[in-house]
Amino acid sequence: MIYTKEYIESLSYPDFVGLINQWNVLPGAHTTLSKWGTFSHMDETSKILEVACTTGFSSRELALRFKCTGKAFDLSETSVERAKLNLKRYTPSVDISYFRADALTLELSEKFTHIVVGASLKFIPNPEIVLKKCIGWLEDEGVILASPFYIKESIPNDLIVKAKNVFGITPTTETYKEVMRLYSELEILYEDRCDIFQETDEEINNYCHHTIHRACDMLNISDDSVYLSMIDRLREIRNMSNSLRPYQSYSVLILRHRNCVHPHRYIELF
Repeated sequence: MIYTKEYIESLSYPDFVGLINQWNVLPGAHTTLSKWGTFSHMDETSKILEVACTTGFSSRELALRFKCTGKAFDLSETSVERAKLNLKRYTPSVDISYFRADALTLELSEKFTHIVVGASLKFIPNPEIVLKKCIGWLEDEGVILASPFYIKESIPNDLIVKAKNVFGITPTTETYKEVMRLYSELEILYEDRCDIFQETDEEINNYCHHTIHRACDMLNISDDSVYLSMIDRLREIRNMSNSLRPYQSYSVLILRHRNCVHPHRYIELF
């Protein structure tokens, strides 16, 4: 395929992320994975499912570090293909299978010990339905691993509009309590509420350079105008995320489902 500046600019956000193989990580990145794996006692007996996996970062790294196995899916075919490529290139010993699916229509008969949703539920239509399906895919006493954004102060409306233009979706505008209402039928085994700090221009430029340089090598792109278009678009994405950070926090959650308790809550919240 011949890639052009116009083609790069025409791609949707998920397809652009998939094309360049951006490691579209969850809030907290490796630190969040460390908390999930350690405090949920993940090990070689664990079987995980990652929902909306994009290019496979969370499932791939959890399996590498904690020796678990499992599956992961995403709606974007391009992202799924990149997830498979990343598995082969960076973690060939890991046993995770990637496939394309829509969370709202997917049917699975098998059960999992851990289901990874990260921050994805608030960006999926009908998150309540998707979470209910996830609970149905859990073994008894299995856990949901989430890292949802919430706002600590209101995001200016003009910034919300700009973010929607960049990402194709509205950023999270709910408060902590509003976000946590989605998980009210699950037991909170672990929670860590975290602030987000802005990146410097140097950090953003360094990240964009390495990511797009790798993408151009992978796609055999040598046209400088296409390279610059990809850099500009990724920098726009990173700058927009950076602009939202002063208004955002996120929570690292391990949420347990037990048949003998669900959907009731007997533990007070602190």
